[in-house]
Amino acid sequence: MLQNDLVEAVAALDENRCLAAAKALLAQGCSTQEIMKLLNEGVKLVGNKFAEGEFFIGDLIVSGMLYRSVISLFSTPVATCDGHVLGRVVIGVAQDDIHDIGKDIVVSFLRAEGFEVIDLGVDVRPERFVYAVETYTPDVLLMSGRMNCTLECMRRVTQMLKERGLRERVAVLVGGSVVDEFTKEYVHADAATKDPVVTLQFCEKVAVKDGDKA
Repeated sequence: MLQNDLVEAVAALDENRCLAAAKALLAQGCSTQEIMKLLNEGVKLVGNKFAEGEFFIGDLIVSGMLYRSVISLFSTPVATCDGHVLGRVVIGVAQDDIHDIGKDIVVSFLRAEGFEVIDLGVDVRPERFVYAVETYTPDVLLMSGRMNCTLECMRRVTQMLKERGLRERVAVLVGGSVVDEFTKEYVHADAATKDPVVTLQFCEKVAVKDGDKA
């Protein structure tokens, strides 16, 4: 079946097979939502292989590129996989940084697990992060960066959230290669990690906790 072929192609990181299967499914009238669901299944398998030590960070980068390649086939943007939303996440690369591959990997993982993701893109100013928290009321705010200058932006975001009485309403995780053992304390975040799987686990824990409160 073409559906299985797409899932297996993503899990095998086979771009040509992946695109061929997606194009064939679209030609057969398969909806973008159905294809997204299959993509997400493949991405979850990649994540499992990474967690088990079979895949490495480079493989995650390739899976994120595959994900974007298939989505580029769609004539209109699509949001998420199905009707169930596990939680809401706002994510972006901090100001003065445009490295987005790691962010896109995390976005694909989160959407594969059923999160609604508001992706702010790259070079995001503190004011825009805060506006997104005010507007979308996410469970988690994820900020990433590869350069030391991004830490000042992240720190400013948590300060502004506190000033506006929003800090207790959202869990904050910072990521990217800029992260070290001191980053969490410096930024005043709830967590800091370079690992996309740990990021996903953090978001899941927050979503479950918030669900228990509801």
